[in-house]
Formats: sequence, structure tokens, C-alpha cells
Amino acid sequence: MFQWKQIIFYMEVHVRIIASHPFITVSRKIDWNQQQYIEKELYLHLFEDHILSPTDKFLLDEVWDMSYRSSNCEIGFLYLHTNRGLFSFQVKSEPNQFINLYRNLKK
Repeated sequence: MFQWKQIIFYMEVHVRIIASHPFITVSRKIDWNQQQYIEKELYLHLFEDHILSPTDKFLLDEVWDMSYRSSNCEIGFLYLHTNRGLFSFQVKSEPNQFINLYRNLKK
């Protein structure tokens, strides 16, 4: 996993974030026979040559497309179609601006 302090320093000194979009992860914890769901908000960051998540870095040359599918509940899915497979991110807000900025960079 990346060290966020190092990434933030790197971003401030060397490159500029073009766009960011929040996504969530949900983990389940069982403690004293009580089940708890822990929701954590993280961010995808779009740069001129890559997309950065807390666990992965995707070069734009590796990303074939990006799509979004809404669902009946308040969660939608942002999909990164890459040469390493399909990566999905649960989002609470529509990532249209993030997708459009990505597609403009790919032109």
C-alpha cells in the first residue's frame, strides 16, 4: 500500500491533479457477536499520465475505457477497463466530470 504522506509530497512538488473523485469501501467487522459495517471514503486521482487509487496506479496507456453504471440504491459503480482486467469502484455520486476529463486526455 502507498504511503499517503509521500504521495501528497510527490503531488505537491512534481505533478498536478487534474481531477479527483470519491469512492467508498465497505468492510465487515464482527465483535462480541455484533456485526458492524465500516464505510471508508477514498479517492481516485486523475493525472496527465495515470490514475491513482490508494492501492493501484494505472498508466493511461493501460486504461482502455472508463464507464459508470448506476443502481437502484444510492451506490453506483465506476469501472476502469484496463489491460490488467476490470476494476470497479463503488461511488455515491455520478463521476461524469471525472470520466469526461479522462476521455479528453485520451484524445
